[in-house]
Amino acid sequence: MLIFYNLYDILLYEIGEIIVQRYALKIEYDGTNFCGFQTQPSKRTIQQELEGVLSVITNEKTSIFASGRTDAGVHALAQIVHFDSKSDIEIGKLIYLLNKNLPSDIMVKDAAKVSKQFDARKTAKKKSYIYKFYLSRYDRPTLKNKALRVNDNIDVKKMQMAVKDFVGTYDFTSFVARKSGKTNFVRTIYSATIKKIEGDMYQLEICANGFLYNMVRIILGTLLDIGAGRKNVDSVKEIIAGKNRKLAGKTVAPDGLYLKQVSYPSELLDFEKNKICD
Repeated sequence: MLIFYNLYDILLYEIGEIIVQRYALKIEYDGTNFCGFQTQPSKRTIQQELEGVLSVITNEKTSIFASGRTDAGVHALAQIVHFDSKSDIEIGKLIYLLNKNLPSDIMVKDAAKVSKQFDARKTAKKKSYIYKFYLSRYDRPTLKNKALRVNDNIDVKKMQMAVKDFVGTYDFTSFVARKSGKTNFVRTIYSATIKKIEGDMYQLEICANGFLYNMVRIILGTLLDIGAGRKNVDSVKEIIAGKNRKLAGKTVAPDGLYLKQVSYPSELLDFEKNKICD
């Protein structure tokens, strides 16, 4: 069933013009065996896998657009993408066909028909990432590529105190990879916490209006320096003010990083409201 969002679409339909429908997908993936999200020549990427399957389902060349590009080894619990198609596909059928044909390390969790005003990247309001790490002298085989091991002499309480200083609107030049193509480094962090999940496992969670290249991984690297005593607990604001990448900690591995959630205005994307049930 086609969904019309304005009188112009209704008019085109009535005179026999082809309507292009926009779809939104919520995707989970294990980034371990991918070279990142964005298509790259001769490399396996999430975008390439999704576009290949969608092109078969819709019988037309299909391009997807994501809320953001995750790097090699980074996982997602709820990446959001959109694509346009001339095909009118029932949502339940679309989810079924995608999950039947996608590789086992990608899953479509939900889908919806949305208006052309929706854009997975441009209309996103907030994003949240989590980073999982555990304290141990030895690697835990079941957590390989899923969480970062750090030495058990880290003082997590110091990290929990320091992480609060990231909250606010700042120029995060000190926390962006040098090869970033951005020119505006101002971002607003709404919340930042480190919580114990269970046993020796902890989780850094940050919610912001956007993130710079490697920003979360550099933030955790800095917090680990604080936990190890290499930096003072109150050094975060000084590092931010310095606007110098050399002042912050190293970029930790991507293994424990997950895109947790992307938020949009409810009138543009509400999966329960906008999807069409079979």
